Parts: sequence; structure tokens; C-alpha cells
Amino acid sequence: MSTETLHHDRWSEDLPAQALRALAVGRSLCACDGHYHTLWGSLRASGASNSLKSEEPLLASLIGPHVRDGARVMIGGAADSGVACAIGRIYAPLVPELTLVDRCGASLELMRQFAARRDFVCRTLNLNLLELDGGEQWDQIVLHYTPDFLDPQRHGQLFQSVAAALTPGGIVVCAAMTATGVVGDREHDVGGVYYDYTLKKVMDGPMADVASSPDFLTMLRAYSTRWGQRRGNLPSQDQLTHSMRAAGLAILSVNDTPRKHRVIGGATLVDACTIIIAGK
Repeated sequence: MSTETLHHDRWSEDLPAQALRALAVGRSLCACDGHYHTLWGSLRASGASNSLKSEEPLLASLIGPHVRDGARVMIGGAADSGVACAIGRIYAPLVPELTLVDRCGASLELMRQFAARRDFVCRTLNLNLLELDGGEQWDQIVLHYTPDFLDPQRHGQLFQSVAAALTPGGIVVCAAMTATGVVGDREHDVGGVYYDYTLKKVMDGPMADVASSPDFLTMLRAYSTRWGQRRGNLPSQDQLTHSMRAAGLAILSVNDTPRKHRVIGGATLVDACTIIIAGK
């Protein structure tokens, strides 16, 4: 097997198989509001939520100049193995020293299983990112939509903890939603529009048999309700950069990243998101 093939296989994903594992692991270990880690694999496999694929070229251009052998990279919260695989492809043929920090046992277990199958090392730490104290530091810290799960009033604490955990000369890669709205005849029903769109995508995709169960539909309804609540409390781009600067981080670049519009019936979900690179 060539080195190129080895790296491709290591960082490739079988989304339907991963979705089934997430359903099994999540049901026993995920305590997240809205069954987040239980359902995320099914949403990715269906194509309902898979922005990382379109963002990866931009992430590669932003992270690429900072790639170096032996880099210690921390992923701050993860839905599944997607971010780790994107980082692996960006670094290839180098292999970074990966660490996943998450407070959900399902996220950590899914990463451990994936890393074991693909023969790479990823440490897993069951920690709240708000409690990082600088006792361990990383060269790069990747927050891929992690701020979305915190009230904006807690972003200051998040970025202070992250700054403490960043080596001098290191970078923070922070992707975050900055706006979500509905255009059309259901403009005040963000969670409901998301549920209808996602359900159609899942039922038209490889997870249709699993998704038709009452249990799955109940979880998806809860997931969509929580999704809508989070989208009603997003920070602006200026608020994000202010919180990062207040934590002692220097903003190196601010990049808008396109999101596809999600259309269902007479409604369209329109998102805005930003990728910020900051240093210390």
C-alpha cells in the first residue's frame, strides 16, 4: 500500500456505518440536550448537516501555513470524527498529535473507536473546556462550532480558558455560527423548518429504515427544538472577535464561509458563519 493510499484510508469516513455506531453509543453515553451525539452521524450520512465538506478547502488554506511536524492539536468538542479527519488530511503526510477534549462520553468513545479502526492516536480527555487552566498546552486549538453550544455571555470564559491552553505562537481556529433566519412563510419557526428539512433528507437517504422508528423521530424532534433555541441566541461576528481579544488573543484573520440554503416547502433556512484565526 502506498503512503498516499494509507493516508487517504486513514482519514476517510464511512458515514452510514458511523451513523449506526453513533446511534448505539449515543443511546448509552450521550447526555447532551437534544441527543446531539446520538443523531449527528445520521444527519451527516443523509447530507442534512455536512458543512465541513464545503469548508475544508478554506480550513486547509488557513491551517496550512501553521502545519509542522510534531504539532500538538486539540479539538475542543466534537460531534464525531469529521474534524479529526479534516485535520489529518490537511496535515498529511505528517500526522499531528491529536487530543479531543469533550464533556460528553459518547463523543470520546466514538473517537476512540474510530482512531482504533484507522490506526492513529487521539487522546481523549473528559473535560469541560471552560475549566482549562493552562496546565497543558497545544500548538493549535480547533473549535468547530463549539461556541454555538454556549450562551454568548460565557464566550469570554471559553476564550480565556482556550488562551491559557495555547502555546506561545500557536493558533486558535474558531468556526462559529453568527446568524440563522428563515425566509418564506414560516419565518418564526426555525426549529420546525429544520425538523421538516432534516426529516425529509434522512428519509430519502441511507438511514431511512432506522429513521422511520418512533424513537428516532422523538429524538429528532427534540434535537430540532434545541437546534432552533441555540440559533435564536447567536453572537455577532463583532461580539466573537471582541470576546477573543478580551481574552488576550490576537485576531489574525476573519473569514466568512458560505453555507448552502436549506429549502423545505415554502421556507428557506439561511445561515451565516465565520472562521476566525487567532494567535497568542
